[in-house]
Amino acid sequence: MPVRGGGKRCAAVTSELGGRIVAGLFAPGETLPTEAVLCAQLGVSRTTVREAVKRLHGKGLVAVSPRNGTKVRPTVHWNQFDTEVLAWRVAAGVDAAMLDQLYEIRDCFEPRACHLAACRGSAADHAAISGHFAELAEASGDVERGIAADLAFHLAIFAATGNLFFISLGSAISTALRLSFSLSQRRAPIPAAELRLHEDVCAAILAFDGAGAEASMRRLLDASRRTLAIAARPAEAGETLEALS
Repeated sequence: MPVRGGGKRCAAVTSELGGRIVAGLFAPGETLPTEAVLCAQLGVSRTTVREAVKRLHGKGLVAVSPRNGTKVRPTVHWNQFDTEVLAWRVAAGVDAAMLDQLYEIRDCFEPRACHLAACRGSAADHAAISGHFAELAEASGDVERGIAADLAFHLAIFAATGNLFFISLGSAISTALRLSFSLSQRRAPIPAAELRLHEDVCAAILAFDGAGAEASMRRLLDASRRTLAIAARPAEAGETLEALS
């Protein structure tokens, strides 16, 4: 399908090719079609195709060689924290293995982030965390509002660490976090037990209790992981997350 949109053409071509690669339509080791073929398929110039390939190369998805053409690289070389790569993975469909890997990363970083947020966070930082929790608690049956508040709550914790690497990590995985929250809440709003665990995290941070905040986040991640496992199963008639958690 031809790509239109002037200055947006390169971004659109990058997204189109990146999406195909992540979806497996171009497998690792496979050579992409020639520039001429891609220009004809997408209705863009060679300059646009070259710039798009350059962007994909920057994300680790392809290797470019004058002799061998443009080849898809193995997934281990992809920049998995790149926002666009994550979005393409989400669009292609996320499997249980990827979600497990996401939680492994969260287990490594989020409890420690809570500890730092409690000990280092400013009054403004703590107010932001408290405000996002209040929004989450008030979301009730509004799933989209709840997901947005949940994401903001977790990102505010990263921000309160004052650590630029934590902040960048939170921003990088926000797409994946939104996906996990969406899957967890697709049958019902956040379970009451998980809401109480969010409250425990928030209260410990506001009390400057680093150890308590860290422990509470570990309990929250454990509960969230169980909820996600339930959400990933085919739903039975009348089944809700609240009843199963």
